[in-house]
Amino acid sequence: MALAAGASAQSPTFEFSPKPRWAEDPETEVVCAAIAAECPGKLKDGQIDSEWSYADLYDADGKLAGVRSLQSTGCRPLDEHLVLSHREFRTAFSKPGQPDLDDISVEVAAGMPRSAVRLIKRGTTQVSIGC
Repeated sequence: MALAAGASAQSPTFEFSPKPRWAEDPETEVVCAAIAAECPGKLKDGQIDSEWSYADLYDADGKLAGVRSLQSTGCRPLDEHLVLSHREFRTAFSKPGQPDLDDISVEVAAGMPRSAVRLIKRGTTQVSIGC
């Protein structure tokens, strides 16, 4: 339940790209049904193997403020599942009052609102999902 608590503790203005159709990451069966309906050519023997690149967006306080897909898997339901599951994974390690992005501090120019700042951390992962 720590995952759900961490995810719900995030700001309601959390940024997703693509914006998921689900409020929370659904069970694998739901994701697989959407993949089968929308991306039948991507399933090979009930399996998808792909690379996915993403960006974690942090605010000026180092708190996770969004997840953006940079390299699609070629299947929108899978991309939506990945941004949601990545957010849940990252927020599982959140600690109240502490930044999610370690070893950073941000100085903004006078007059610049901290809400306008986004720090970007990029990553790539190999995706393998069986349906």
